Amino acid sequence: MLSRGDLAWLAVAAYALHVMEEQISDWPAAARRSMHLSIEYANYRVITTVYLILGAVAAFLFGSLPVLALGFAAFLLINAVYFHIWPMIRAGGLVGGIITAVFLFLPIGIAQYYAPGIPQRDYWISIVIGLVLVVFPLALLHYRRAFGGSASQFADFCDPLLAIHRAEALIDRCC
Repeated sequence: MLSRGDLAWLAVAAYALHVMEEQISDWPAAARRSMHLSIEYANYRVITTVYLILGAVAAFLFGSLPVLALGFAAFLLINAVYFHIWPMIRAGGLVGGIITAVFLFLPIGIAQYYAPGIPQRDYWISIVIGLVLVVFPLALLHYRRAFGGSASQFADFCDPLLAIHRAEALIDRCC
């Protein structure tokens, strides 16, 4: 039987495979059509990279903060149902990411919740963590118009190399 720590690292690997499947199947374009989700490729890359890093951090910190790994499992389960299974049912056809969502996210996520030794409060905290992980980028995508920028400007804002380049250009103009 796999330990909860092993399952946490498997969740990270599953997410990496999921991102690959979504990228190859052009999930952002499908999400714009079927879910009316305003996501551009630059934003998609930033969001999926951040999720991958957060999953690795949660797995790494499993020994001291196991609720974070359980929160990442909640995120995987919400992602599978809300962004893949439900759109597939509504559209009546395959949706990018459905294979890894069904065959990796669901079993790994459920196994983490059925693992022994989880305090009752961690179930609720993990669900909140999972919801925050899903809702935060959606809120940013929704409210980026309030910042007066397009999606590509928002992705540019999140790009550290572009920020360095802009800072260098500003210094060049000033000096």
